[in-house]
Amino acid sequence: MIHLDAGNRIVAETITSQLSSETRYAVDVTAADHNDVLYKVASDMGSTHLVLVSVFVPCFAEVIEQVGPGYLASRYGELLRPTAECGFSLSLLLDLDALAAATEARRAEVITLASCVRRDIEGAALWVCFGALLHRTPVARPLFVAHVRPGEPMFVVPAADRVVVIFALAFTDPTELALASIFLQELEVVRRTERSLATAPLVSLSPRPPMELEPFAQQLDVAAGAPLGFLSFALSVRHLEGPGRLEKAVGMVGSYRSYVLYHVKCTKSNMHSRMRARVNGWLQVLNRAVPDRHGVERKTIGGRTFKRTGTGSMPVAVGSLSLSDAGQLAA
Repeated sequence: MIHLDAGNRIVAETITSQLSSETRYAVDVTAADHNDVLYKVASDMGSTHLVLVSVFVPCFAEVIEQVGPGYLASRYGELLRPTAECGFSLSLLLDLDALAAATEARRAEVITLASCVRRDIEGAALWVCFGALLHRTPVARPLFVAHVRPGEPMFVVPAADRVVVIFALAFTDPTELALASIFLQELEVVRRTERSLATAPLVSLSPRPPMELEPFAQQLDVAAGAPLGFLSFALSVRHLEGPGRLEKAVGMVGSYRSYVLYHVKCTKSNMHSRMRARVNGWLQVLNRAVPDRHGVERKTIGGRTFKRTGTGSMPVAVGSLSLSDAGQLAA
């Protein structure tokens, strides 16, 4: 299976090319990402050494209301612009000259921050709850909700010894719904049976809201369930300890809905390819099984036509006669 990158590659490559280029040029690049997120990378006020990275995230206001405005300042620091560009959720201002003079580690950090805005906004509750669990500090809210997709919210429920992340899953296409159901059921079974996955986060798929959401069922209006069900991950401290593991956990858990959709689309494409190959094979068999057509007019190289004069008689060639043939027949 393929794990999707947490960042937007177009944004990262655009900024990298501007940093590595000796002669900078004005840029204006727009890129789409998962969950209807939109990026825009453009030179600010015509200055080639200033690049403005603006991002639109549909659930931005909902997320910031829960984690607080201080989250953005702590995450982006001096890169954060006080006011976002019109039509976008937030904007980051990058000084290419300052980045070119900075260390390689700082350049990589800034490029990662700019290209991973979707991950850091949609997964803001994950950063807050995972960080609190790792440092054994309390969390101000008992529940975080982010509607990353219409009708498919992500719930984050912090506890003293773990953090439970719940996805309400729904697919409008019936074929995708069936494939995703099989995919997720297999994931749950493999987690229980494979010894190598014994330390992986607990995974459960349920058609009803899990017990972590029972106290908030009426408030969230999830009692009716979801078309596909609720997928739950339970992460403990051991899944977050170690260099880079916290960031990896946020990226992989936050993008799991896109991960499932990607593999469902790949499965559909593979099934369609196999169906087309099978149909082509059947058509070849049918073409070979077609019997010869009777009553087809047969002609010699000279243009004469073969016809049967009676039952059991030999075919006689008829057609245009030469003068010598006509004389012999007259005699």
